[in-house]
Amino acid sequence: MVCVLVGLAAMPDAMVPLALKAGVMDRWGVSPSAAHWFVAASLAGAFIAVPCLRRLQTFLGPGRLVAVAALINGLALVALWSPIGFGAAICVRVVEGMADLLSLAVLLGLLEAGSRNRAGRRFGPAGLALMLGLAIGAALGGATASSIGSGVFLIGASMCLLLSLAAAGWSGPLSAIGRRQLRVVEAMARSGQRRSLWPALVFAFGDRAIGAVVSVTATLYLVDELNRSSRNVGAAVGISLAILALGAWPAGVLADRIGAIPVRVVSVVGYAGAFAAIAAAPWMTMTSVLLVLVVLGVAGAGLYPTTLMVAARAGGGSLDMGGVHATGSLGYLVGILGAGMMLTGEAGVAQYQAVLLLFATGYVLLNVPAVVAGANGP
Repeated sequence: MVCVLVGLAAMPDAMVPLALKAGVMDRWGVSPSAAHWFVAASLAGAFIAVPCLRRLQTFLGPGRLVAVAALINGLALVALWSPIGFGAAICVRVVEGMADLLSLAVLLGLLEAGSRNRAGRRFGPAGLALMLGLAIGAALGGATASSIGSGVFLIGASMCLLLSLAAAGWSGPLSAIGRRQLRVVEAMARSGQRRSLWPALVFAFGDRAIGAVVSVTATLYLVDELNRSSRNVGAAVGISLAILALGAWPAGVLADRIGAIPVRVVSVVGYAGAFAAIAAAPWMTMTSVLLVLVVLGVAGAGLYPTTLMVAARAGGGSLDMGGVHATGSLGYLVGILGAGMMLTGEAGVAQYQAVLLLFATGYVLLNVPAVVAGANGP
């Protein structure tokens, strides 16, 4: 039940990057750098929402909070579709980011309600649901963006409405899971099993930073710079995310057997290598690009489940998951702004390639200390 809601919450997120060309750049006549700022604006809202998370969940309960947040998210997407200016759209994106964090943080926090030895069997399916939701969203966005432009935001709004209705209908069961999750957290605190949260924060930061470049910069690189079809690129990104999603569940099961950190190491190395290979797209056919994205999906299957498993060791529930999501949003912001600043002016192929290679190298280096701490430290 929780994983279904996670998947619904993820679908609108993947649509915005595929709509940047037709729904943002062409609509408002802004540059690729400004399009990156448009995406980044929602991430500021995530930080605003974190301090309010625990109080709102206590006041409304998990089910009602998710329902209200999803409704606000949907209304924000309708506002983005309406005839407003680019400055107003940036402000709306901040509100959308607040609502998005509240929904996902509460839902992921509920998944701590269970045995720590079977955490991968909960967070693996959650990763599957989230990535499958992103894959469906990317495929829909890529298929419709060129023809309906800003109408993509209405499709996202309809998904938010569905999430709101489902969360409201399941409010009772979600509250029961929330009570069980609180008992698990209290038991962990009494037994001294709580671990440091910072490795999970670093993992989330790095994953989202490079993910930003994959979903936004690499997409613009293929569609805007190399003139590849947005439909084909959207389908390729969707296939990659679908493979990543389908692999998340078995990756979680494997992490239960051999540990989250070994799975994490293999995933990071493979993901960074495939990501760097996208830089060679000018000399590839679309089929070759698709194969690279397939490898990216296979390698990245273990990233999200292992991040959530390491975060769950801290035993902070939705607040910790909100922190992970917000730190991931910070990583996404750094990725968006870093890539955007490198693409100022008349961005060419060489600039896009430099962004891809620098982020791939930085991603590997960032993961090293967190992997060591996650394997050895408290």
